Amino acid sequence: MEHQIGLPSISEERLQEVEAELGFSLPSELRSYFKKENKFEAGEWQFHPIKDEQYIKRTWEDIVRVNSTDAEDYPDGFFRIAADGSGDELGYLLPDAETIVLWDHEEQELFPVAPTLVAFLEQEQQLLDSARQADEFFETVLETGSVYGLSKLKQSGWAYCPSNQEETDVLLFFSTEEGARACQTNGWEKYHLIRLDLDVFTDGWLPNMIQDGLYCGLNWDAGLQGLELNPENVLEELEG
Repeated sequence: MEHQIGLPSISEERLQEVEAELGFSLPSELRSYFKKENKFEAGEWQFHPIKDEQYIKRTWEDIVRVNSTDAEDYPDGFFRIAADGSGDELGYLLPDAETIVLWDHEEQELFPVAPTLVAFLEQEQQLLDSARQADEFFETVLETGSVYGLSKLKQSGWAYCPSNQEETDVLLFFSTEEGARACQTNGWEKYHLIRLDLDVFTDGWLPNMIQDGLYCGLNWDAGLQGLELNPENVLEELEG
């Protein structure tokens, strides 16, 4: 799990002081992270720090202060640990000190998003990796003018996966031959490597996928991990 290094770690003595202020023990996973570092980030999420007199300006909005402010605007027992700047909040719904829940400020509801903090941070890292994969796809194909894929037959049977978002499929495309060949596993060993000119991809494939309601998977790895992107957004990115 990668995340931005924040401030120096928090001592056990200071953690106990904070717990006394809060009136309960911090969840064990959160405690462990504070013992590694303070005020860290994961993707767009900024975790509320523990106040440190050495870094008072950077830790003024600490986890105690945050949870003492506007508490009546949130469900009882919701302990806030991070924010993404949009108004959404991340935390625990105590006394459950394991499940990570999201406060959706628009829906005004809590939703479970991960069974543990470690699992949530791993999910965020996966999202960051997938976003990088997509960015690499756009950068490379605009430079080379080529898009690659795998097809069961020379003219049909494109490699796809069921979508995790909708009742549709995700067609896989790659910016390099190597990326496509890395996915010639799990039943795709005999699939043919196919190269498409970029204009064929933008003028033919993407409009047809928009019409058929299919998604794009760009530069997915051999474990078939990556973002599911709307072909309209892919087309905008390539033409913009």
